[in-house]
Amino acid sequence: MDIPAAVEQRRPIKETPLERLGRAAGDFAVALFRLALLSALLLPILIFAFFSVDLPFRGFDQYFGAMRAKPGNWLSLGFFAMALAPFLVIFVSRRFGGEEAARVVTASWTVAAIAAFAGVSYLAPVLEAGDMPSVAFVVAFVGSSMIAQFAAAGVYDITRGSERWWRAPFFAALAAYVAQAFLYFPVAYWGSNAPWLNWLVQYVALAALGTSVFLGVYRALMRPLKPRGGWGG
Repeated sequence: MDIPAAVEQRRPIKETPLERLGRAAGDFAVALFRLALLSALLLPILIFAFFSVDLPFRGFDQYFGAMRAKPGNWLSLGFFAMALAPFLVIFVSRRFGGEEAARVVTASWTVAAIAAFAGVSYLAPVLEAGDMPSVAFVVAFVGSSMIAQFAAAGVYDITRGSERWWRAPFFAALAAYVAQAFLYFPVAYWGSNAPWLNWLVQYVALAALGTSVFLGVYRALMRPLKPRGGWGG
């Protein structure tokens, strides 16, 4: 009669409450540090955009003949800088997922709002009545920019994983800029004589051109910025 070989059975090591608390605290610290690091990439764009939103940007004017059609009539340096933010959000979403990208956007805007308020408070004694933009402009600029960045993160997450590598970044960027355009121009220029509808179309066209250029950068960085945590794309 064969005697079966003894099989050693190991009991799972139970984690004590203190060890569980330490592990959770460590995971939280790592996540918080990553959030702070990623927010530090987006935050300078937001702060720079806030304080340069009234400076005209005429880098594209040379490509338009008629003075009324030149983008410098509506495009500011701050608006141009803010238009770069969705590209960065797409990279964060690719690497860490849309939820993490949304947290980065939220944290960055919170800190940027505090910094902008502190800056305006510091400059308040020397500011004149015409130095501050209108409430409608501030609401349009801030609201449209935030929604554009959240849209970039969300649409990228929805469309990622396709065999066509360009699909997710293209639709994410396009959704971000279309949302920004259809919120910013009507709110900022409603009731004025400005040809804001023409400017809206012009902005979407320029954004589509910029997205095409961005796809080349995205393609080059696909390998270094591989998705983590099982994310596709």
